[in-house]
Amino acid sequence: MKQDRFAESFREEAADLLGNLESLLLELEKIPGDAELLSAVFRVMHTVKGSAGMVGLDRISRFAHEVESILSALRDGKIPYSPAIADNTLLARDYITDMLGDADGAETASDGELESFLAAFRIAVGFADSRGTAGAGIVVVGTGETESTAMESSPAGAATASREGKNRRSLHVTFKPHADTFRRGTNPLALVSELCTLGEAVCIPNADAVPPLSALDAESCFVGWDVFLRTYASDNEIRDVFIFVEDMCDLLIEDLGDAVTDAEHDASGAKRLGEILVERGKIQKEALARFHGSQKRIGEILVEEKIISETDVKVALEEQRQIQVAKREKRNDVDMASVRVRSEKLDQLMALVGELVTVQARVFETARRYPQDADFLSVAEQFGRLTDELRANAMSVRMVSVGATFSGFKRIVRDLSNELGKKIELVTSGEDTELDKTVIERLHDPLVHIVRNSIDHGIEQPDARVARGKGEIGRISLRAEQAGSSVLIVIEDDGNGLDYGAIRKKAVSKGLIAADAELSEKEMLRLIFFPGFSTSEKVTAVSGRGVGMDVVNRQMEAIGGTVSVETESGRFTRFILRIPLTLAIIDGLLARVGDEHYVVPLSVVRGCEEIERKRVNESIMVYHGKQLPLVDSRAFFGVPGERPAIDHVIVIEASGLQYGLVVDKILGGMQAVIKPLGKAFRNVQGLSGATIRGDGSIALIIDAEKVLS
Repeated sequence: MKQDRFAESFREEAADLLGNLESLLLELEKIPGDAELLSAVFRVMHTVKGSAGMVGLDRISRFAHEVESILSALRDGKIPYSPAIADNTLLARDYITDMLGDADGAETASDGELESFLAAFRIAVGFADSRGTAGAGIVVVGTGETESTAMESSPAGAATASREGKNRRSLHVTFKPHADTFRRGTNPLALVSELCTLGEAVCIPNADAVPPLSALDAESCFVGWDVFLRTYASDNEIRDVFIFVEDMCDLLIEDLGDAVTDAEHDASGAKRLGEILVERGKIQKEALARFHGSQKRIGEILVEEKIISETDVKVALEEQRQIQVAKREKRNDVDMASVRVRSEKLDQLMALVGELVTVQARVFETARRYPQDADFLSVAEQFGRLTDELRANAMSVRMVSVGATFSGFKRIVRDLSNELGKKIELVTSGEDTELDKTVIERLHDPLVHIVRNSIDHGIEQPDARVARGKGEIGRISLRAEQAGSSVLIVIEDDGNGLDYGAIRKKAVSKGLIAADAELSEKEMLRLIFFPGFSTSEKVTAVSGRGVGMDVVNRQMEAIGGTVSVETESGRFTRFILRIPLTLAIIDGLLARVGDEHYVVPLSVVRGCEEIERKRVNESIMVYHGKQLPLVDSRAFFGVPGERPAIDHVIVIEASGLQYGLVVDKILGGMQAVIKPLGKAFRNVQGLSGATIRGDGSIALIIDAEKVLS
């Protein structure tokens, strides 16, 4: 039972890791020489391998180990980067994802298929299992961790005792033995090797002081080492390595943490090479200024001018890299400072908070009936404040950034554009915008259909784009931004645009409109959301069946959102999804019509007015100098009874249009816990749900979009 719990925990963590791996690989395609990206890709596969083995998923562990070996060779420079690396590693990721979903392997690739894939992977990238150095003048000594230790520190395991409560630090250790070190029977290289067992180390030997061979004294030590160490060890543990040679060496231990902080405050996000050299006293700031603006790299110039040595440049470059790595690790540590909670528990929490909001309303209602009881009123107010805070916190826990959803589309665009022979880049922005997790889950399918249509129908082939005066690389942009209590998701491509003529022809052929019907551009564009509607002349594996846009429309309706289209022939197509932040609790405006109560979501309310009964028959009102149509709620919902002498109007904005909703009386604001309507009422026009008032009665929630349509 315990092992099953660990395996389930591993699957959840591995899903996140593999999602991150996809993003890393797509980023690596853009900058294939980035050493940190290569290391990050390797670390993901290493963690999956170790963690899978630890929880008993040996099939995944063995497969990941083979892929890890290839990635290790790539990271160490034994094989060159090629597009086949990304293609096959992405396929390997898909294989592992399949195996994670089916631990018994009944519906996944057979062992023979996996071995055939791995063999083809090795051939495609020219992999041979061999060992080598990491680069001239720099020796990567290793992590100082056994595989079992690495597994224990993986997501599925516990932290080792030596690391408990500690943070990994990035250190720069400078070790310079005195000249008589050899004569006193000490091997400094052994001390350096021992130091490297304390963590992940990069050693740079400094042989600048070695004299010509004719003047060399074989019994004197002229070499020193700069060791960059990422470790959990304390300064005392590091000094213990050199405890017997303290009087025979110059030893300096520097924590790069301050440099990381400086880099975070720097606009560029990283320290420049020249700044590091100045801080190390290798060059004066005034002298460095002479070389600014040169076409050559600053390190090359300084070495050519014999101002500093090649070793000084190597040390400074490595320090720059270590600062960037430490900064990224620090950011990841912040991101990982969270507790994983199953979504079902969040749903239960939100349901309880919803019930509490309803009870709060009843407490307030009761308190109003006893105005003379000051203590009761005070307690009710305090209860209300605490409930509001709890509701806000519970809502924030359910909020998820759209960034993870957006990142998944990079793979879709990459694979599908290659399949269709097109060149397309995906540009995303607003990834930090947050939505309720339930909304995020329902958003994925509509986005997939729109993006696939943009790739297939929207973006032209490279030669067609060039002929039109465009760049051969098409662009699809995904943008998210908050707009009040809603979020706008904009999907835009710079391709063909929609063909109004083709839309009209298809609509007439399917009997949706008459041949002589006069439609506005907006009405014409709405036709593409009808079931089975497609302007494609042929059905492909990607599109052409008329299903995609229908799915988009229905999913948007299901979550209380809207979808609109803007286009210009030959230039662009833009889909705009307006989505509610949450589907659980909303702020609303409570109104009475006859004996019935209705709630209008506060997000669509633009104002309130009083109006004489006789003017309701005019069907038009003037609001802030503009004429707005009036919708009589009594007539719309069929509410009987006498009208009041003075009606109230709620000014509502929906789908970019404003109108006035006439009600008997506006009662004030309330928090509405959304309850779904029963089957008998689901098709009632103009309603999206119901809520329970403080006195236990029901109030219906008005769907502003449906009232307008």
